[in-house]
Amino acid sequence: MDGERLRGMAGPAPSMRVPKVAELVANDLRRKIIRGQLPVGDTLPNEPTLLEIYRVSRPTLREALRVLESEGLVSVKRGAQGGRVHVPDISVAARHVALQLQVRDTTMEDLFAARRVIEPGAVRMLAERRAKSVVKALREQLAVEAELLDQPDAYAGAATDFHVLLVELAGNNTLTIFSQLVLEIVSRHHHDTFARAVGLEREYAEEAHEHHTRVVDLVEQGAADEAEAFWRFHIEGAAVRAMRHLGPKTIVDLLD
Repeated sequence: MDGERLRGMAGPAPSMRVPKVAELVANDLRRKIIRGQLPVGDTLPNEPTLLEIYRVSRPTLREALRVLESEGLVSVKRGAQGGRVHVPDISVAARHVALQLQVRDTTMEDLFAARRVIEPGAVRMLAERRAKSVVKALREQLAVEAELLDQPDAYAGAATDFHVLLVELAGNNTLTIFSQLVLEIVSRHHHDTFARAVGLEREYAEEAHEHHTRVVDLVEQGAADEAEAFWRFHIEGAAVRAMRHLGPKTIVDLLD
């Protein structure tokens, strides 16, 4: 096909953005990390070696590494030494999501509404499968909680871990990531609620622990409808308590 015919078929030429060299280097390193060619925990090649491999300038290489560092994929040592490869922490993504929620003035009620969609569906999946390994893992987390009933702040962290585990054990990676993002953003509300519920800390911890125990019992029984409905009720109760003690806070208020 000649150039004239191609131009006639293409219509108005879109503006095409050519990636910067640093982006190309970052893309290649990212791909190697994801594919396991650069295993998590390993040390990156040192700077002279990377410069030789990619044949770019030192500022370009350092810009590429800064991109990967901002994504939580590497930690970089300054100078000629190499950095280390990491699994990206969910908190990195959560910070970006939180910023998007902040600019939209998203409230805690909005996030609880999202949890009422994500978590009960995961609980239903667990109850339908009735896997013994799942019940065992959940009961082990319940045992951790039981030891922390008199330590409100520590219990708040354990309670968040239980919620994360419920969705994680459902085995759906997409649901797990969504849940982890939401819970990473709102986990502070657990701590703030307990901190402001002076005199009610033990009562709240015991009630939450009873609910957690109840949902595990329902999962073990395979009572999918009841388990799903009960967990939605539990999240609604948690939302009421949070609003009572924190007020109509937006995400911006909670993360400041």
